[in-house]
Amino acid sequence: MGKLSLRQILILGVALGILLPVLLLGRFLLVDRYEREVNLRVRVPMSQYTDMLSRALVVPLWNVDKEVASRFVQAVMRNPEVVRVTVEDESRNRFVHSEVLDRRSGTVLKDERPIILENRAIGLVTVELSTERVDQELRTDLLKLGAALLGQVGISFLLILLLFERRIMRPVLALRRATERLANGELREPVAWEREDEIGKLAQSLELMRQELARLIADRDVKNAELQQELNDRLRAEQALRSTEAKFTAIFQASPVAMKVLRKEQGYAVVDVNEAWERQFTATRAQVLSPEHRGRGLALWQDPADQQAVLDIIEHNGEVRGYEAWLHCGQHKRAILCDISGQLVDLGRETLIILVLEDITQKRHNEQEVLKLNTRLEQRVQERTQALETANKDLTAALENLQLAQSELIRTEKMAALGSLVAGIAHELNTPIGNAVMIASTLQHHGKELAEGAEKGLRRSVLDNFISNTRTGTDILMKNLSRASELVASFKQVAVDQTSVNRRMFALDETVAEIVLTMGPTIRRYGHQVLCQIPPKIIMDSYPGPLGQVLSNLINNAFIHAFDAKFKGTVTISARVTTPNVVELEVRDNGRGIAAEHLERIFDPFFTTKLGQGGSGLGLNIVYNLVTDVLGGSITVKSQPGEGCSFYLKLPQVVPVQAAPAELEQA
Repeated sequence: MGKLSLRQILILGVALGILLPVLLLGRFLLVDRYEREVNLRVRVPMSQYTDMLSRALVVPLWNVDKEVASRFVQAVMRNPEVVRVTVEDESRNRFVHSEVLDRRSGTVLKDERPIILENRAIGLVTVELSTERVDQELRTDLLKLGAALLGQVGISFLLILLLFERRIMRPVLALRRATERLANGELREPVAWEREDEIGKLAQSLELMRQELARLIADRDVKNAELQQELNDRLRAEQALRSTEAKFTAIFQASPVAMKVLRKEQGYAVVDVNEAWERQFTATRAQVLSPEHRGRGLALWQDPADQQAVLDIIEHNGEVRGYEAWLHCGQHKRAILCDISGQLVDLGRETLIILVLEDITQKRHNEQEVLKLNTRLEQRVQERTQALETANKDLTAALENLQLAQSELIRTEKMAALGSLVAGIAHELNTPIGNAVMIASTLQHHGKELAEGAEKGLRRSVLDNFISNTRTGTDILMKNLSRASELVASFKQVAVDQTSVNRRMFALDETVAEIVLTMGPTIRRYGHQVLCQIPPKIIMDSYPGPLGQVLSNLINNAFIHAFDAKFKGTVTISARVTTPNVVELEVRDNGRGIAAEHLERIFDPFFTTKLGQGGSGLGLNIVYNLVTDVLGGSITVKSQPGEGCSFYLKLPQVVPVQAAPAELEQA
């Protein structure tokens, strides 16, 4: 500072006086605005979105309705600040997810909220928002503030320099020239100045000095040198003192923590407090320094022993750090806990003590709350663990009940299949046996007529007619009885196949025809058509019983789910040998088809779209288990809504040796 000119010092003081407050205040305002913008535009909407989704997605998540859930998620994603929305089910599997990677910039804030149904969390919704737009606006405002600040500083510099140049520098330079003339002994030209300010008075003094020097020309050099030296020293000292006081005052008042200054020589009387102290203790500087309190300050210490202890520590160590004490603040004497730090400052002629009193009441309260919350959290974790153990036991019991119910349903469907078989046998045997009974009764009638004619005298024409009718009747009788015998043998084989898991050689076309024949009453009841398009000579060494149950379930499934009540549908069964020892059996219908979202679940147990309308949810699950576990093959499905459905069974012609499932043997 001693090497700077007056103009340079002025420029430096103006710059610090303008820039420092603006920078400090501007930074505070920008940070405050940024936090408010983030809260208003990011945190609050994010909390609202998570709260709205956690409520709106209860029904879609419970009903596994991804379409409705996706609509809610897409509605939230319309906000350009939303980066990602994820909805997870109770097993933490992703249910619905939407993310825009281009928005993942800046700071990404995240909020999670459980989806509650009847006081139970059935899922979790996660929303992430980006602060990039708020950050960009902050940068724009910062540039604008910087430009405005530069403009303000430039204009201030120009005005202050203009005033300084005209009102101070020019008069000072004129006085300097006059002083130089006086110093050089040029006493003829008077020093005249018309202004009545300090510089004018200084000019008058110089004029008096010139006059005095004129009279005391002998010792002018000595007097001028002493006067100039004293004047320069005084100006420098006053300038340094003013600068130091201004800096200390600015720093002292700008401090964010409460500070006060004590003077040791006056019995530790309070000589100053800063603005933070006034805010914290709700008292003004004038009240603290008023004669009423005699410089001692307000009675703030709850325990005077703490005040004396702090002063003793400072006198002994020269400083104090981390001393906690309770103090009063405000007219109501509200108690606050303060962290006290202080320093002893020796200024030569006086000794000062600077005390810093930081309010830590809320900090200690928060620490206690954290401890309480940790205790409660541990208790809730224990309770939750116990509840989960109980829930696991309940789920295990429910699973066992479901397995028992599944076995019972399998047995019921098996009995229903046997009932359908018996009805088919009765219907198919009705025609040939009825025909046989009619022919036998006719022959009996003709025999009686022949006996009666023999008593009266038998003619040859009557005898020939009786022999002809008898031959024709016996032929018809033998054909119908043979047909009945074949049907009984066929039904017997089908019954044996469906009530056992015996492995045998069989022709695929004949077995499928027999299975369709036994389903005749069911087919006629629904009014649909079943076509068999299986080439002959496909011989299989497999389990015809499970194969018949598979085909029966697929046909019944088509009748229940594929066709409307008034629509006469067609189920086509075809087969072909694709590779050596592999037969592909296709069961195709021309019904309404299967929705895309159901294709992945149709083989799950208890999954049905006709619950209470003829569907049990186990038909296709039994088909899947029989094909994969018993027949050693695989099953796939292809379908388009409105274009029918096709089941493809890839079966080995020779089934690998394996044990049939125990549940099938029990059924």
